[in-house]
Formats: sequence, C-alpha cells, structure tokens
Amino acid sequence: MLGNEEPYSLTGNTILLKDENKKLLLVTSDRYQNILVARSGVQLTDWEPQRRPGVKNVSVVELFKRDKTYFFVRAGGVEYQVDLKFEESPITEMKF
Repeated sequence: MLGNEEPYSLTGNTILLKDENKKLLLVTSDRYQNILVARSGVQLTDWEPQRRPGVKNVSVVELFKRDKTYFFVRAGGVEYQVDLKFEESPITEMKF
C-alpha cells in the first residue's frame, strides 16, 4: 500500500468507513452477495472482487479471521447491522 492508510478501521465487530470518499467491497462467502460500503449507505452488490479505482476489497473472513455472519458497519454517520443469516434482507439500518 506504500503508506496509504486503510479507508476503514475495525473495533470489536464494527467496521468503520473512515474515508467517506472511498468505498469498501466486503467480499463474503459464495452463498451471499458481496456488500458494498459507501458514504451513502451499505448494500448488497453483485460486484466481483476485482480491483476498481477508489474501492478497497476486504474479505469478511480476513477481517474477522473466520466466516463471521454477524457484524456492524458505520458509514456516513449511520450504523448498519449486517446479519448474513437473513439471506433475503441481511442489512438493517440501526435507529438509536
């Protein structure tokens, strides 16, 4: 990465998008769609994990060191709960 800071940080089981101009593609196991994290929100995507300008590819297994299905994502000042057990609708915007 040659000194480039990661556009995200990880605290416990929460992924925080730090650089709101960048995007993260969270690459999940084959039975789920991948998850695109951007300033505007978090959504399932059919993007393949190829390199794209301004997009950082991160494997969920790499982040959590195992095949985790439950975690949180903070992006654009909003927190989302992601629970991949719910295949039809795994992403929920958190209300506080």
